[in-house]
Amino acid sequence: VLKITSTTPSQLAIQENANTLARYASICQQ
Repeated sequence: VLKITSTTPSQLAIQENANTLARYASICQQ
């Protein structure tokens, strides 16, 4: 469970997770 506040997760962490999920999704679709 992620605790979401104004400082957690950081903007960088959100972006990194989004990038990883996007890469995973594109691999799954190939």
